[in-house]
Amino acid sequence: MLELHNFEWEGERLVQVETQPHHIAGVLASIQETLEMSDCEWDDIYSAYYECEEDETITFYESEIVDAGNPGIWTYVVYECEEGQETVVTNADINIIDPALELQKLLTAG
Repeated sequence: MLELHNFEWEGERLVQVETQPHHIAGVLASIQETLEMSDCEWDDIYSAYYECEEDETITFYESEIVDAGNPGIWTYVVYECEEGQETVVTNADINIIDPALELQKLLTAG
């Protein structure tokens, strides 16, 4: 079992890929839905996620407020794997901060 972005993953391998504009738009739509259905403000949103069926990715957003202190946006392709072989393959060259800042700009501009 693997714990990542407040989820528990069993029998799945996550491979980090570059976050694309449509991933940011999907996370933004998820956050907008939460804001519209509650009395939350942008500062109340600690995390969100978006699953894109078209490219079989899942994108996670975590704000600066999260206790882990590691804000950003991460996008992964999720593959099935044998139980006990769960892992996350990350790419240190992928920038996770700029997409998060872009998302924050979009939200505060709206």
